[in-house]
Amino acid sequence: MAATTRTKKRKLKKKRIIIAVIALVIIIAVATFGVYKLCFNKKDVRTVATVTDEIANGYNYTITDDATAYSKELFADLKKELSKDSVNEENYAKLETQLFISEFFTLSNKVNRSDVGGVQFVYGDYQESFQKEAMEGLYHYVENDIYGDREQELPEIVNVDVINVEQKEYVLSDTVTDANAYYVDVTMNYAKDLGYQSSATVVLIHNDKRLDIVKMTEK
Repeated sequence: MAATTRTKKRKLKKKRIIIAVIALVIIIAVATFGVYKLCFNKKDVRTVATVTDEIANGYNYTITDDATAYSKELFADLKKELSKDSVNEENYAKLETQLFISEFFTLSNKVNRSDVGGVQFVYGDYQESFQKEAMEGLYHYVENDIYGDREQELPEIVNVDVINVEQKEYVLSDTVTDANAYYVDVTMNYAKDLGYQSSATVVLIHNDKRLDIVKMTEK
C-alpha cells in the first residue's frame, strides 16, 4: 500500500512538472510574440510635422511637410510676393486669405481635433480663443489619426477663389482700430463635396508689416 502511494505521488509530481513546463513555454512564447509585435510590427506613430519652408523678416509664416499641394503652392506665391522690395498689399491680403482658408478648412491632413490649421495667420491675442472655438466647432468630430489608420472621410480644399476685396474701417477694441482693414470675400472648392462651408468673408488688419486675420464669417 505504501509503495502504491509513493508511486502515485511520483506520478502526480511528474504531472505537475510537465504542466509547469508547458505553462512556462506558453508564457515565453506569448512574451516573445509581444516583443516581436512591439519591435517589428508596431504601427508608425505620426510625429510633429516638419517645417519645410518659411517666410521670415517680420512675417514669421511657415509651411510643413503635411500641408496639401495646394497650400504649398499658395505659400510659395505668398513668399514670392513678400520678398519683393515693394509688396502689393492687396495681393498679400488675397494670398494670405486663400492660404488661411485652405489650411483651416482642410481636415483630411489633421492628426486630431486640436491640430487646427491657419492659426499662424490670426491676430496674436485671438489665437487661443480661435483654436478653442475651432475645436468646439468645425474640428469637434475629427477622429484621432496618430497611427495613420483613420477611415473617416474629411474635406480637402483644392481651390479658393477671391470674389471681392474691399478696404474699410474695422474696430477691434477701444485701443485698436484699422481705418483700412481688408475685407476679402472668397468661395471654396473641395476635392469632394461633403457639405462643408463654401464661402466666407475674412477681415485682416495691419499689425506692423503683417496683415493679421481678426474675423471670419460665412458669407
